[in-house]
Amino acid sequence: MFGLLGRKKSKLKKLGSRNIYGENNLIINHDADLSRVEFNIQGHHNVIIIHQGVKFAPLSFNLYGDHHKIVIGEGCQFNGPSAIWAEDQSCFISIGAASTFEGVHFSATEPGSKLLIGNDCMFSYDIDIRTGDSHSLVSAETGLRYNYAKDIQIGDHVWIASHCILTKGVQIPSNCVVATGSMVNRAFSEENTVIAGRPAQVVRRKINWLRERIYQTANVERPNDFKRLNESQKTVSLSERIKKIG
Repeated sequence: MFGLLGRKKSKLKKLGSRNIYGENNLIINHDADLSRVEFNIQGHHNVIIIHQGVKFAPLSFNLYGDHHKIVIGEGCQFNGPSAIWAEDQSCFISIGAASTFEGVHFSATEPGSKLLIGNDCMFSYDIDIRTGDSHSLVSAETGLRYNYAKDIQIGDHVWIASHCILTKGVQIPSNCVVATGSMVNRAFSEENTVIAGRPAQVVRRKINWLRERIYQTANVERPNDFKRLNESQKTVSLSERIKKIG
């Protein structure tokens, strides 16, 4: 583990590209290879924490403002080009353990804005998730703004397919699937559903999903298995899942 300041010279090659301006900005890395990571930071007292076992394809951290915090959980994998943004001040982005991403754009904007992602999630490519609109919508009569940022929360074991957009205030409960091309613009509360459409709505209930393609010969569909299947696991190995629910 090492931070931005006081690092050993031998580890410079693992730190990636750094364009950092300001005071007391800290990168805490638990031995991940950062050679394909770009850090663009302008501000003060920002923290990025990268836990053990994280793997990166090209990814950029873009922090503009003060007191932002970004946490990447243990064993996460970024397998395609991605970008993480925090703007204004005191934004918080947290990604749970063992989640995977094929190509995403995450953005938390406006003071105190939060983007929270659970454990064992699977995100495809061309996914855009933003807590705010980045610009102001105002009343033509009063001049007052009405599109302030709202937190986004995604539960454990959520699969988001390709070409999806999630806007401010969205909540996706655990064990849900967001179908390809969906535009999600509101909070959902029911677990184990398929959410689809533009705008999105629940189109199927009482589901769950696995990363692996399985067939009827795999003994995972007995009714008494559902409770255990719904418990998100850090492992994504089918054999280990079957052992846990068998």
